[in-house]
Amino acid sequence: MTALLELRDLSVQYRTERGEVPAVRGVDLTLAAGQTLGLAGESGCGKSTLAMAVLRLLPKSARIGGEVLLDGEDVATMSWGRLRAVRWAQASVVFQGAMHALNPVRRIGEQIAEPITVHAEAGHEPSRTVLRRRVAELLEQVELPASRADAYPHELSGGQKQRVMIAMALACEPRLIIADEPTTALDVIVQAQVLDVLGRLVADNGLGLMMISHDLSVLAATCERIAVMYEGRIVEQGPSRELMGAPKHPHSKALAAAFPVVGDPEFRLTPQDAAGDGGTLLRTEGLRVDFPDRAGGTTHAVAGVDLEVREEEIVALVGQSGSGKTTLARTLLGLQQPTGGRVLFDGEPLPAGGRALRAYRRQAQLVLQDPTSALNPRHTVYQAVAEGLRIHRVPGDERELVADALAKAELRPPEQFFPVLPHELSGGQRQRVVIAGALALGPRLLVADEPVASLDASVRGEILALLLRLRAELGLATLVITHDIGLAWNIADRVAVMYHGKLVEVGPVEQVLLAPTHPYTKRLLAAVPRGAVTG
Repeated sequence: MTALLELRDLSVQYRTERGEVPAVRGVDLTLAAGQTLGLAGESGCGKSTLAMAVLRLLPKSARIGGEVLLDGEDVATMSWGRLRAVRWAQASVVFQGAMHALNPVRRIGEQIAEPITVHAEAGHEPSRTVLRRRVAELLEQVELPASRADAYPHELSGGQKQRVMIAMALACEPRLIIADEPTTALDVIVQAQVLDVLGRLVADNGLGLMMISHDLSVLAATCERIAVMYEGRIVEQGPSRELMGAPKHPHSKALAAAFPVVGDPEFRLTPQDAAGDGGTLLRTEGLRVDFPDRAGGTTHAVAGVDLEVREEEIVALVGQSGSGKTTLARTLLGLQQPTGGRVLFDGEPLPAGGRALRAYRRQAQLVLQDPTSALNPRHTVYQAVAEGLRIHRVPGDERELVADALAKAELRPPEQFFPVLPHELSGGQRQRVVIAGALALGPRLLVADEPVASLDASVRGEILALLLRLRAELGLATLVITHDIGLAWNIADRVAVMYHGKLVEVGPVEQVLLAPTHPYTKRLLAAVPRGAVTG
């Protein structure tokens, strides 16, 4: 039987000013209809290049060798017209980053219908009624109501946008789907829903699925086989259960170890006696934040929250998207005015504005989720770190203060990074620059919003280790806002679980994550991919 997809000695090189740079080196892979294959590896290993090579979506600077066979037909020899017919109709891609892949000014239904109209034969274009019926069917397949067809992308959650991308990929009934990091930055419950949709579509329609991720546990939850890619080569492949349970190649072992198993003591990076036993540094009392909604009612984003962070303590605030975590964080930093209740820092109410509020913000610094967006692409590392020093008019030698902050963030030698622009840094280095900018002001509290959500497996561990070292050496307290249960198990002393604007469970990590009492906490843990939780 002819394989649905077969890669034979596939190689891809990019022509650059420095010469040719190899991205994929001699890859052999096979995928049959009804099969699921996970492609694992960190950024730069070549997995996305491999995926784009399947449908000749690479830039002109790419030179491809070997063969890519779709149903036995070599993609390299296809005419432009034949290739255009194959895309969407025979094989389609669910691109990474659904937040940015959809056109913000077009309704969802129009975007799902576009591949259908583009691939219709001349003179046989479907009517508006037929298109609308087909869009409704596709939305139903990905478990969205037909009414969502009239929505714009900004009116959908992250998980809903990702399902729309899957619906678009299914529009022309392809036999092969390539999903590139389809769950990155999604919370565990929405991630589980998206993975369930993909798994059901393969089972019901006999599709072939190639899924790309740096998270082995996500691939193991969906795919029968996993192939691990490293420096452009497949270094190990086999059944998911075997590869997750007993990886052989050092890189496979590193990937498997990078994402924690909740409940496994080996993944607890925080010693049991590490939690600060000092006084309460930050406390909220009955904190409420309300917003008017489009229907004329009120959304209770933060609904009476009592939370405390003690000196030198790491608290993880967990919950799915829309639970109110980020609104709470903005209110703690004075970026959002509360509707009721109050915030106290060192026993004093949070200032409403003016110099007192600016002084407070030196004490409580925010570390944003996406370091690429947080840094001005035209500012050097020196300028990025020095900006806060200048705004707050911090006394002292600016050059020495910047160098000290970069060194504390483990960017050494610091002077080497002064003239570097953000695009010249890795993702982990960019996150360290953001952290250095916060450290330059000498804060007592860090509020870190999803600090490792966009980072590779190995870099994730490095940033978490940095946060722990900053607590040990500088006495920093940290409030980590996250949907990543594994991160909480890694480094937190206590966990606060947020649901519909309320804290439904708060306590030591071992108590909350190993013996949860609230149904929502149990649901969060149940949504973590199998193999990432003990028991």
